[in-house]
Amino acid sequence: FARKKEEEGSKNHTNPTRPLTFSRVPPRTSRPRLVSSLLQELPPTPSSSHPAPSSHPPPSERKREKERMVSANTGVVDSFSYVTIVLMILSILGAFFTIVTFTLRPKIRTYPIKLIMYLCVTIIIGFCAFLVAFEPWVYMNRGPCVLIALWVHYFFISNFLWTFCIAFNFYQMIVRRNREADKLEKYYHIASWGIPAILCCVAGNWYGDLGGVCYIKNPLLRFLTFFIPGLIIISANAILFFFIGREIHETLSGAPKSDRRARSKEFRVYLSIFISIGLSWIFGYLMYLLPFPYVTDAFFILFTIFTPMQGIFIFVFYCLNKKVLAQYVGLFGICIPICKQWEERLSSNTTPSGSRSSRSSRSSSSRSMSNSSTL
Repeated sequence: FARKKEEEGSKNHTNPTRPLTFSRVPPRTSRPRLVSSLLQELPPTPSSSHPAPSSHPPPSERKREKERMVSANTGVVDSFSYVTIVLMILSILGAFFTIVTFTLRPKIRTYPIKLIMYLCVTIIIGFCAFLVAFEPWVYMNRGPCVLIALWVHYFFISNFLWTFCIAFNFYQMIVRRNREADKLEKYYHIASWGIPAILCCVAGNWYGDLGGVCYIKNPLLRFLTFFIPGLIIISANAILFFFIGREIHETLSGAPKSDRRARSKEFRVYLSIFISIGLSWIFGYLMYLLPFPYVTDAFFILFTIFTPMQGIFIFVFYCLNKKVLAQYVGLFGICIPICKQWEERLSSNTTPSGSRSSRSSRSSSSRSMSNSSTL
């Protein structure tokens, strides 16, 4: 009997004399899971509608139940994976057309818009590298995998830093009323392009295949060179957003009745600043810091939807307005005379009224600076 059991056991194990064969393509990591795996990979949680029985089920039944939960969780994640791919592609296109728009029309390229354009550069390169990082021809070859992983790390950190520069610039213009905020641009470039390079040097030789995706393989280095810097920057952006939003709200609340029509744009201003300074990453960090069943699911959905839409929102808020559309119509006015009339009509709608009371001087000054977030 013992010999028979030993023979049966040997059939279930790999023959040590035979060479082991593995598939060349490891299981793919879903894209929204990588965005969250930059923070933490969350295990599937059992449904609360099926309470645990008092007696332990057999091992085979527990295994089948675990497989069902994993299968259901994988299906949901895969669904969000396709949504994330589409949103990131649209975001890349939105960031690209934003750069093209303000490059062709320098008249409307203000100083805050220049910072937005630098942010769009990080979105285009970072998101493209992120999508390519999942391709088998990339993560199966060490050279391309290391390069793509380096780009993902560098441009995502650079994205964080440019959002902080934009938030700090809004704070200087709206709250501090600093008319010489553009003098800080050189320091923004040093920080936003230099600090990511330092963090990439710290990561060193730990770039490579992370199981179907190219990124930092060492969990500690991911925590130190991505999680901690991102958490600090997003926290600082949230604090700056509070002061900016309070100033805008107080300004519009104290505006005279003739200016209260501008309050309808208050939410648009808040949302445009919220997206511009990358506060959608808050959902991802809360998903990690508050690991409760339904709370985690809610933050996961918000995070995987709003974060890839950064370029889309930037294009909508900064390019789809009357001032920019007037410039586009002016391009066609060279060949089509009627477009010139439309351009003048759109431009006249964007010019502020000439009569202002002394009480509204502070209001108009702050509002003109806050409108730079939606120009």
